[in-house]
Amino acid sequence: MGPIALIVALVIAGLVLLMLEILTPSFGLLAASAVAALCGAVWVCYTIDSRLALAVLVVLLVGVPFYLVFMVRWLPTTALGQHLFLKRARHGEGEGVPDADELAAIVGRTGTAETLLRPSGAIRVDGKRIIALSESGIISKGQPVKVVRAGGSNVIVRKAD
Repeated sequence: MGPIALIVALVIAGLVLLMLEILTPSFGLLAASAVAALCGAVWVCYTIDSRLALAVLVVLLVGVPFYLVFMVRWLPTTALGQHLFLKRARHGEGEGVPDADELAAIVGRTGTAETLLRPSGAIRVDGKRIIALSESGIISKGQPVKVVRAGGSNVIVRKAD
């Protein structure tokens, strides 16, 4: 194997090891091996010509960060990456609350305070017990309440007229 083939092989090995470091939890062992392979490529270049070593070093210092950014953005879109990477989180309101849609549906309805709301307590709307917050002030047990807002797991009520 000639020195140019060795340089190419070391650079390819370094890039593959960096990709594997992204994919697997090796705690930096693969990254250290990748850096060693890339340094070996620069050293072999230096044995040929110092200007070649400087050129390869500059190309690696500029190219490897771009390669890493490309890999981090591209790998999750591949079939393998979709099995290895977590899915993106959805950012809709109340998605983490199982009954958020049900709570949003009761806005505008009236119910009864089952406990004293100061400001938190329980209400009953459509036969379902719900934890709610009074919009302002204290609401006594047994008073009629109206649901003003519901966001996530928070239900805001006020005294009904």
